[in-house]
Amino acid sequence: MTLLFLEAASQSKDFLHSFLEPLALLGYLGNAIFAGRFIVQWYVSEKKKQSVVPKVFWYLSLVGSVILVVYACIKPEPVIFIGQVPGFVVYTRNLVLLSRSGKDLSPPAP
Repeated sequence: MTLLFLEAASQSKDFLHSFLEPLALLGYLGNAIFAGRFIVQWYVSEKKKQSVVPKVFWYLSLVGSVILVVYACIKPEPVIFIGQVPGFVVYTRNLVLLSRSGKDLSPPAP
């Protein structure tokens, strides 16, 4: 029983220690930026009283995605990598389309 407790305590310590590793901090940063895009979109939509997607949403998506892809390559985490790469293409394309149109906001959602 004592051996099981000591083993569980050791695994818990390793698990908690992994939360503060520099690589984990990079992953947290990517996730925070990626999640922050929804807060920005919500704020802008509330301000405009309609659903809109500001250009900064796509920049935050792109930056968060790049950081998460770098994290996934260093870790290595193929699931995160595969999940982020298609989005990278979409975010870049939306920024190109917005740049061509000269608009800061995407059209309101139907």
